Amino acid sequence: MSDFPRPAVVRASATGQTGATVQAIRDAGVPVPEIPQRYALRDKDGLDFLECDEAPRLRAIIDPSMSVSRSAAASLGERVILLDGAGSFGPLIDNEEKLYNLDHHAGCERLFTLSTCEQALLMVHSGLELGEGDWKIYANEPDLDTVLALWCLLNFKRVRELGPEARDVLLPLLRLEGAIDANGPKLATLCGLSREHLERTSRRIDQLLARERELKQAGSWSKKKLYPYTLEMLRTVDQLIYAPEDFGDYTRIEEVYGHVEVGDRRVAVVCRDGSGIYTVEQHLKTRWGDQLSLIALENEPGQYTLRRVSTLAGPKLGPAYERLNRLDAAVDGDPIGKRWGGSEDIGGSPRPTGTLLAHDELVQEIERAYRPLSWWRRSWKSSLAFLVGVGCLLFWSVANYFPSPFWDSGTRAGVPESYAFALASLLVLTVGMLLTRSASQRRPWVFGWRKTVNGGGWGLLPLALLGAAPAAVWASTSMGSRPNEHAAAIAAAAFAIVAGEIWFRGLVHGMLVPDFEVQRPAGRWLISRAAFASSAAYAIVATTMTTPAFNYLLQAPIGASSIELFAGSLTLFFAVGLALAMLRERSLSFLPGVFVQLSGLAIAIVAAGVLA
Repeated sequence: MSDFPRPAVVRASATGQTGATVQAIRDAGVPVPEIPQRYALRDKDGLDFLECDEAPRLRAIIDPSMSVSRSAAASLGERVILLDGAGSFGPLIDNEEKLYNLDHHAGCERLFTLSTCEQALLMVHSGLELGEGDWKIYANEPDLDTVLALWCLLNFKRVRELGPEARDVLLPLLRLEGAIDANGPKLATLCGLSREHLERTSRRIDQLLARERELKQAGSWSKKKLYPYTLEMLRTVDQLIYAPEDFGDYTRIEEVYGHVEVGDRRVAVVCRDGSGIYTVEQHLKTRWGDQLSLIALENEPGQYTLRRVSTLAGPKLGPAYERLNRLDAAVDGDPIGKRWGGSEDIGGSPRPTGTLLAHDELVQEIERAYRPLSWWRRSWKSSLAFLVGVGCLLFWSVANYFPSPFWDSGTRAGVPESYAFALASLLVLTVGMLLTRSASQRRPWVFGWRKTVNGGGWGLLPLALLGAAPAAVWASTSMGSRPNEHAAAIAAAAFAIVAGEIWFRGLVHGMLVPDFEVQRPAGRWLISRAAFASSAAYAIVATTMTTPAFNYLLQAPIGASSIELFAGSLTLFFAVGLALAMLRERSLSFLPGVFVQLSGLAIAIVAAGVLA
């Protein structure tokens, strides 16, 4: 962000591509070697950023509107570096908050303050731990001062170990560019370079500025594509500083999808490469060192190998298997063994189909598998699911007690009870489906919307049959004397069973599936948190809607027999809820619960007819 005019330049042709810029430098007599292209444009969660594959923990974000205050900068999180005007306050080194503003505009004496690129060089050499944790680098304008600062940060490992020849190019380049950007071309001649170095470095700067001047002369500077332009400039600086032999130990992974923290100084990397897992492990160690703990390597589309790098100290693969099996649609129980699995040191995705998770979803779920929920978060998630379950009482109450202008048969609130219950069921079903769809995040199978598999647990069927009791009791007491009233009551009861399963074993149960262990088809038996919460809510709702004693308790003195009746109903329906929840987990679907309860309703209706 220079405030001074640049010196005139006699330049060769530059088309805007890296090759053209490099050719212009060659035409000026500057040797330009061929080196790897290590920079790439990536995106995560809709945010674009630049990354150097040798500095994977640094992300450079270029935003023309970026100019934050000191207080606003604190909200950007830890490990933030602001470049050349991205922070609207003075130069700052805050090692406590890990916030750094490399600037020479506001809040300083510009004549006595180093430019941004020189500040970046000194920060790198002063031992700033850029390899520890994820850093965000913000810039708002990719002028040469900013580009050189960004280059120093992204190349922090190599900058600290540059040989004499590379230093003889880089240090004069930063010194002269810094002097020009801070104090203008006249005072820049006093930057301390010899006449020979000053002339040679001036030619290099002129060639680096060729593309910028071309765009400004054409009136296109403000319309340029920020990230492609910055990539071009970074690669051109590489050509000036490095020689091919500097990259004798350089290795490249075909594509790195992302990395996540899985513990203190523990990193998991998700990538794609045609090499074997052990070869890729060696390549990644050159970048991550002892922080590398887990690798998810995609050899073919959807086919992943999971590898625990440190077999003694690193996190085991078990938590990853558990979470991925709950959230991967490929784990559909057909066959039962088609799952993420293996040993604690090495394993892989479901065979033979591979995973149906996108690579960005895989990165996200691996991170969550090793991010333990606090006691507060676990309690809050469980309580929320329970409250959502009990919340369906609201719809039942509204349907039964809200006055209707359409019917007036002399019944409570003017609404026939069969229609009222049908309306309540319809509301529960509709809202449950909408909430399930929105909460599923395109994963309806987590909420039981999938085909049924034979995962065992059929011994639960007799107890699950009792789940039809609330609907059957209501239907038997609501039937009128006419055939249409019989049909309305039976239809409403069946509708209530379907709605209840979608609500309790679908929505409420599914809300806790991603974060808590559940049973799997043909797996070990347990009462999961999801089963407990959904069953508790189900027991309260079923008891409230079907136990006459509950209404009695609201209107008359509490008696021991009423309390016992209510407690007994609550216990029974809780046990029924657990049976239905376990059946749902072992079959991966709430459909078996629906069919079982509809069968129970049919049996109850037939039995009532026979007895009548």
